[in-house]
Amino acid sequence: MLPVPDPHANRRAAFLSLKERLAAVRRPAPPQERRLPCELPALDLALGGGLPAGLVTLEGASSSGRGAIAFRALAVASRSAFVALLDDGACYPPALAEAGVLLERLLVVPVREGRLLARVLDTLLRSRVCRVVVVRARAWSAAIWGRFSQLARETGSTLLAFLDDGVHAPAGLPALRLRCRNERFVLCGRGSVGAALLGYTFCVELLARTLASRSPLSLRAVRASERMPLRERSLRPAPAPQRTARARAV
Repeated sequence: MLPVPDPHANRRAAFLSLKERLAAVRRPAPPQERRLPCELPALDLALGGGLPAGLVTLEGASSSGRGAIAFRALAVASRSAFVALLDDGACYPPALAEAGVLLERLLVVPVREGRLLARVLDTLLRSRVCRVVVVRARAWSAAIWGRFSQLARETGSTLLAFLDDGVHAPAGLPALRLRCRNERFVLCGRGSVGAALLGYTFCVELLARTLASRSPLSLRAVRASERMPLRERSLRPAPAPQRTARARAV
């Protein structure tokens, strides 16, 4: 009795041949995560090269050092791309220019109303125009926070959100959390009358699950118009998982 030919033999052989050829193809390496340096060497080293793409929260009160980090991120990104600042009335262009931000590549959007702010931010992230977007966040719902976090990751942009005391983003959504605290003002000259303000000293707590560096950080930042040497102080080891970074900034 003659064997009955398998009607699916040719199809099975073609499938196995295709599978072998696909397995032999060299797949490209996954792209490395884009990091945005803020030109604070110790902080960039601790963050594995700089700020990650996605939602990054800068937490703390006003004049706590949040602006120093945001301005430096805007300055670095504006050298090769457009950046955006959603202004609630506190924007001061001369300070941005002094920090190194290229104003011709800075998009300032004046908006204060909460709902309009969320709509503008959503539109701006979807446009994929700006490498960095800075906004003073509001007490948004978890759904709105989730949408902004997802859009920032998908577009490869860094969304820097200022969080005042009492405003929190849902746990797990920010790619990075930085908590800033002002320590003291730095003056040039004797006495408080007639002395020049060089900046202030602030602490930065890096709130993240994994950091590239586990050692205490010592950061330096000076005004562009006052290139004066700053003395670094040795820091005591900070308790895990929080690390302390001391910086001098405008």
